[in-house]
Amino acid sequence: MAIRVPLPSRRTVQRGFGLLQVMLLIAVLGGLATMGYLEWRERTAVENARLERLHLSQADQALQTFATVARRLPCPDTDRDGVEDCGGTEQKGWLPATTLRMAGADPGVDIGQIRYLVQRGAGDFDLTVLDDAWRPLEYDDDGATFFAMRDAPPYQENIRTLADFCQRLQAGADTALAAGMAQVNAAPARAVAYALAHPGDEDTDGDGSLFDGANTGATSVLEDPQRAPLLATYDDIVLDRPFGALQTAFHCNVLVDSINTVALAHDISSSVDEMKEENIESAERAIIFASIGAAITAVETAGVVLEGISDAGNAAGEWAACIASLGILANACAAAGIHTTSAALTAGVIVANVASIAANVTAAVLAGNALALADSDVDASSLSCSVPDLTDQLNQAQGELNDAIADRQAIVNEIAAKQIELSNAIAARNQAIASLRFWVRWGYPWSSIDGRVDTLLSSAATWGTANNSYSDATTQVALYQDAVTNWTATRDDYANMIANRTSMIGQLQSEIAALDTQIAPLSQQVTSLNQQISATSDPDLIASLTAQRDAVQTQLTPLQTERLEKTARLSLLQDATALQNEYDDAVTELATAQSNLAAAQAAQTAALTSINSAQSSYASNYNSLQNPGRYQLQVLPSVVWACSTTAINVCQPGDINTYSAIQTALNDLFGPATNVALAPGPSSRYFRPEQIQSEIDELNRSLAAADRRIDAAQDSYDSLAAQVANPPPCNITGSGVTPMPPDAAESILINVDIKGGTR
Repeated sequence: MAIRVPLPSRRTVQRGFGLLQVMLLIAVLGGLATMGYLEWRERTAVENARLERLHLSQADQALQTFATVARRLPCPDTDRDGVEDCGGTEQKGWLPATTLRMAGADPGVDIGQIRYLVQRGAGDFDLTVLDDAWRPLEYDDDGATFFAMRDAPPYQENIRTLADFCQRLQAGADTALAAGMAQVNAAPARAVAYALAHPGDEDTDGDGSLFDGANTGATSVLEDPQRAPLLATYDDIVLDRPFGALQTAFHCNVLVDSINTVALAHDISSSVDEMKEENIESAERAIIFASIGAAITAVETAGVVLEGISDAGNAAGEWAACIASLGILANACAAAGIHTTSAALTAGVIVANVASIAANVTAAVLAGNALALADSDVDASSLSCSVPDLTDQLNQAQGELNDAIADRQAIVNEIAAKQIELSNAIAARNQAIASLRFWVRWGYPWSSIDGRVDTLLSSAATWGTANNSYSDATTQVALYQDAVTNWTATRDDYANMIANRTSMIGQLQSEIAALDTQIAPLSQQVTSLNQQISATSDPDLIASLTAQRDAVQTQLTPLQTERLEKTARLSLLQDATALQNEYDDAVTELATAQSNLAAAQAAQTAALTSINSAQSSYASNYNSLQNPGRYQLQVLPSVVWACSTTAINVCQPGDINTYSAIQTALNDLFGPATNVALAPGPSSRYFRPEQIQSEIDELNRSLAAADRRIDAAQDSYDSLAAQVANPPPCNITGSGVTPMPPDAAESILINVDIKGGTR
């Protein structure tokens, strides 16, 4: 009997399927919730990072605002009360938010949220100190130094402006990184003016502080701003400001150069006032303009390239123009007063119009007696211009022209003499060849070895060509080897300058200052002796003074040359772009020289192969003519035999022995040489015409250079003669204006110094 198994009911199947659907729904909802959480967390992290960077940016702006007002940076907050703590020496702490707000700067964060590291210490680069650290540039017309400091009195002390802060930034930029300086943990580590660190949201390194890595603790280091935040190990953000970045932010270079320009105008005013007391109509006026010219040169050398125009800048140009002209330019002197009022009240950039100064110096020199316009009581119509005395220059130009003509004529004469010498050398060579043929034939019209003479002459000519090529190639190898050596040294020198640029600048400045100390008294002696020579007509005294002057000049010239070389080197060091370009050019030139040397060495090797082959051919043909054995001189009506050899049992009784005669003729044609049988002498009768022709070719090239020298000398003479025949017109008009007195100029300088530090 069959057993029937009951099937599940439809209700049971439906109930089981419903539970599965619920479980799937729960799984889907859980996955969606997880995805939503992760997306929310990522968005939150991005938003938090944006807010953290915003907080750092606001704190950065607050610090710069504080520095603008206080002319220093705040000390760090070490006790988290929001107030700076300057009593200790800590460089790292918390951002002093309360102090910043009291100074009118909004840090954008609450107290104790941001780490703050600032450069402090005992050095001149402590950025939390406000003192009178800076002085405007001073030009010392006694030749002591251009970069002297204006020590009080009479210059006012305790002028504390942004320029003092700029001075400390420059000191920091010039100081090599050392232990204890505020720095960021970069590779390599670098010093900073200040740095800020935001801790992020989590203590990712698990040390109990939200700050990670070097940002934790009280050392003088923060992490590298380039270190990327990683949620697993590091989530801080760091912002740093190097010294150079703050110098740019506060326009330090423009600010300092602006006040320096006004300082130079004050120096010129003082020089003019001193010389006026000694009578500006005397020869002392040359010293006035020498000092003015030196001041202008110093401005250009220092690279005072300023940007922007302001009332203060216009005033600086007008002061300099007024002072340099000793009051000749009445409009400039009048306008200077107007702009001076504005300069005393307005901050900004001061622009020195160096071109205007130079132009007015030239105008004052040409005006001559118009220097008296410094006295406002003198009427210009009563004055006349002095004409520059160009007699010496004209005589020198005439002498150079005469010398150039004489030197050209000497070259022409030498060429003529060389042409005669060439004709004689050609005749001597022809005679020596004819003599060789004569002794080979022994006076007979023919010999059986006549062809060997022509073969030897041809091989000698081939040897001469190969020898010249080898000599030229050897010379080229030597020249390019020198070039490689020199360019290698030059490249290495530039590389050393790039690597040690900062220290070398300071060293060169010290060396130039030391040279100036030596040059100044010697230069004054030369000037004094020249004045004494000009003031006397006693020939014996003139001879004695001239000898003294020449002796001093002998000491002075090498010092001046050394100074020029060091100044040029210093200028290159101060221009990093130009220095890099010079290094790159040296690398290129070295590569070219090495390539040329390789080519010259290859040419030398090829020439050596050619000369060896030519020498072998010459030696074989020489021996063939020197030792031909028995040969015939005549066949009919009867055979005549000659013999030229050192071999035994070759010559027969009755033979004419021509060996000695042929040997003498060969020596006369191809000697002197160590062994004419191996190679002819380069200066022998055979090659002498080619040597003389080379000398003539070189003289002709010198003649072309002599013609160019004559043209240049003639142009110089004609130009000077035209200036003598047509002196510049005298255009003195108006009445005199007394130049600005030094005390007024100094008052302007002090006001500009005080106001120039406020942005």
